[in-house]
Formats: sequence, C-alpha cells, structure tokens
Amino acid sequence: MIFDNKECTWANMKVVVLGKELTGIRGIKYKLTQEKEHLHGAGDEPIGIQRGKRTYEGEIKLLKFEYDVLADAVRAAGGRDILDLTADIIVTYVKDSTSAPRTDIIRGFQFKEFEKGWEQGAKFMEITLPIVFMGLQQNI
Repeated sequence: MIFDNKECTWANMKVVVLGKELTGIRGIKYKLTQEKEHLHGAGDEPIGIQRGKRTYEGEIKLLKFEYDVLADAVRAAGGRDILDLTADIIVTYVKDSTSAPRTDIIRGFQFKEFEKGWEQGAKFMEITLPIVFMGLQQNI
C-alpha cells in the first residue's frame, strides 16, 4: 500500500448556494463547537467530561458581484436583504482527478452581518460574511 499525502487544492473545490456554483468565492470556513467542562468529584482530579450544547458558525468571503447575486435572489423571494436568506451550502472537494469527491453540507445557514467597504487603489471588493447554521453533514 502506498501512502498518498496530497491535499486538495482551492482549484479542486466547488461551493454551491441556492443551486448556483459560487465562482466569486474567495474563502470559506466553518466549524462546530460543543460546550465541555470537567466533572469533579472527590479529590482534585476530574472524573469525567460533561458535554453541553453545540453551535455552528463560520464565514464566507465573496467578491461583490457574487454577493449581489445572492442579495438579488433574497429580494426576489420577498426578503429585505441578505440577512433574510436561509439555505444550505454544499462544499465538494477532491484531491485529484483519480480520487472520490468528498462533500460537506452546511444545513440551514444564515448570514449574521454584512459590511461593504472600498479602499483607494482596490482592484476588487471582497466581502467577508459571518454565518451561523443548523448542522453539518460531512463526507457525504
């Protein structure tokens, strides 16, 4: 057996929202966290770890034209702005053309906030949008 340590590259990722592949995406990250704390009894060493609630959050970096496409879709559906969007994000990636694709589905995401800004000399606008979501299905 040969161990292959190749990693997937950005060029081998596809991100889909509302059935549209985001070609103007510049970055995505997502995480799940769970509250955890030591359970203490007799003595000063923990006897276990207790779990609490889970939370899901992340961020998407988009070019302005891609942000505009999503904002227009929300308004066409009767929403006020991009903060009214609820959808899934499908992230598919492969390490090379011979490996099987892996897919993560970010369920029921919403944008938490948005901010636009330009600076002198800028060639494009990149917008970072924090997200929260309801769940994550990995390696579908």
